[in-house]
Amino acid sequence: MIFAAAALAAAGAAQAQTAASADGDANTGQVMMVPIPGTNPAAQSDPLVQKRQADADAKAQYKARKKAANTEMKVEKAEAKADMKQQKVDAKDKRDKAMSNDAASQ
Repeated sequence: MIFAAAALAAAGAAQAQTAASADGDANTGQVMMVPIPGTNPAAQSDPLVQKRQADADAKAQYKARKKAANTEMKVEKAEAKADMKQQKVDAKDKRDKAMSNDAASQ
């Protein structure tokens, strides 16, 4: 009985393939229209779709703000590092000058 059901399913699949290929050969000039995502007015009124879109927009805004904050932080960090290096050089020069004055006075 299982064998008979499998044979019928295989025969049905073979017929569907031949019918599809015959239809495909006859309709080679047809262009299949594919809907553009986000243009379906019925989907725009769906509250779940609206929430998903709002969440995606909020996530994109958050990522943009985070990226801008990271960029600003890196710039400030680089400026602080440059200031620290300059202060170190100034302190070293001041110390060297003070040491040379002490050595000269002795």
